Amino acid sequence: MELVGNEKEIQALFRELKLADERVAPEFISVWNRAQATRPAPSRVFKISLAVATTLFVIVLSALVLWSRTGQRSERAHPGVATESTTPDSTPAPPAAMPLPTRPTQIVVAQPPNRVKSNRWDRKLAARRQADRDARNAIIREAVSISSWQSPTATLMQSPADDVLTSLPQLDRSLTELKTFLPNTPQ
Repeated sequence: MELVGNEKEIQALFRELKLADERVAPEFISVWNRAQATRPAPSRVFKISLAVATTLFVIVLSALVLWSRTGQRSERAHPGVATESTTPDSTPAPPAAMPLPTRPTQIVVAQPPNRVKSNRWDRKLAARRQADRDARNAIIREAVSISSWQSPTATLMQSPADDVLTSLPQLDRSLTELKTFLPNTPQ
């Protein structure tokens, strides 16, 4: 098959385009060698997450240090707080038959601080302590009320003859006294 003039020109143009592309395009072997030579670098996401985690750790650590220092300052600011040990005898005894355990209790006597302006943390701490005291007092009141509880039907279970029904006769009593416990039998 013989090429016509237009077809020769078209082939020549394609050859020129091919040579131009080959000059601009890198060689396959050089691209292949570069791809194998490079190590996979740590991903950018890992670097960013490591930086964020480190920053958060430093912030939390510094917040803990500041918090502990303010706690130490507030403890030093109240030197007038004293504790006094008391026994349950100094408090009114519950009307219950069973006494409460004899464990010393702590009474906290707080004096107002010397400074005029109160710290917000001090107010929160005082409110928390007051709530704890109220809860302890409620528990003590509940324990006293439970220990002094009596059955509402206990009086119905009592009888005037309880002394006779619940006691046993003594063997050193006379025979006539023992007969009072025996039913009347004909002789």
